[in-house]
Amino acid sequence: MADLIYWIGGIVFTIIGYFLKTTMEELKEVKQMAIETKTKLEVVENDHKNKYAHLSDKLDELYIMVRDLIIEVKELNKKIK
Repeated sequence: MADLIYWIGGIVFTIIGYFLKTTMEELKEVKQMAIETKTKLEVVENDHKNKYAHLSDKLDELYIMVRDLIIEVKELNKKIK
């Protein structure tokens, strides 16, 4: 009787161990994927920030150039009259 209980206990532990091992492997894969995704997201965020800052600088330059152009056009209009 004791041998039968040991065999059943061994089989149950083996089954639990198998599923536990599978679950742990899946968790490792998910963790690795999360790390890769975080790294890629940081690259995309950095790229976006750089492009936005660059675009903002260009828009500021464009604003200044348009303002200067408007002033010149007004001066030319005054000269024409």
